[in-house]
Amino acid sequence: MANTPSGATVDKVKQDYDEQASMYNVLLKWPFGQLESQLFASAVGSDDFCRGATVLDIGGGTGLRARQALEAGAARVDVVDFSDEMMAVGRRDAEALLGPEESAQRLRWFHGDATKPLFGTTTETERVEGLAGLSPPYDVVMANWIFDHVDKPEVLEALWRNIAAAVKPGGRFIGVRACDPRCEAMSSGNSTIPSTGDGRPAIHLENASLEVSYSGSTEMHERHGFTDVEIEPCEKQGVVRADPGFWQLWINKPGFVVVKARKR
Repeated sequence: MANTPSGATVDKVKQDYDEQASMYNVLLKWPFGQLESQLFASAVGSDDFCRGATVLDIGGGTGLRARQALEAGAARVDVVDFSDEMMAVGRRDAEALLGPEESAQRLRWFHGDATKPLFGTTTETERVEGLAGLSPPYDVVMANWIFDHVDKPEVLEALWRNIAAAVKPGGRFIGVRACDPRCEAMSSGNSTIPSTGDGRPAIHLENASLEVSYSGSTEMHERHGFTDVEIEPCEKQGVVRADPGFWQLWINKPGFVVVKARKR
């Protein structure tokens, strides 16, 4: 989740994530955090496409979704993020939950900025080195919330180039993205950000999103070689079925969605 445009915005968001890394996982306790976890588990568990897969999690933060991919049967997940503090939390959690040996075998952590080429590029005038140790092509590439810190088309293109370069033909993409930030569900009780107890939000992050991302357009997917774009239905998730009235605004116009696609 922690990748943003270059320059001052990158520095600010990186600072936000570093400072709030220890509190970040508290979001799981709140309704929209529970819904995200259930939607993501449903998505990575469908068709068994994660079973035995190699996975790249771009902007993987504390590894919440990486661990869900492992639970769905992935053989290994490589996490790339630019916040060392987020990844430090992820390493501790993974070792506690999986054990040190399994964690080391199945989760690898890479410090990197996904707005830069992750796998290196060569042109007539220059050569850009990628992150050493990454091993494309992957069976699955995940990119959760990273499009929601982007305010420049060229940065969005850079992210999608990395996604497309990471996944093999026939492989899968899965990602969480924000929808219209002005939708009513985002200001209702089912998306309230937890408080520290003194009136301040526990989590505060700089956000920006281009319409081509939050509108539901499949333009970027198709431009970068992905097809069969689908949204994981929220109505089927346990937290929604348990209290459909509470979630009606979200069902009508969700605050975020989990998107799946296939590489041509």
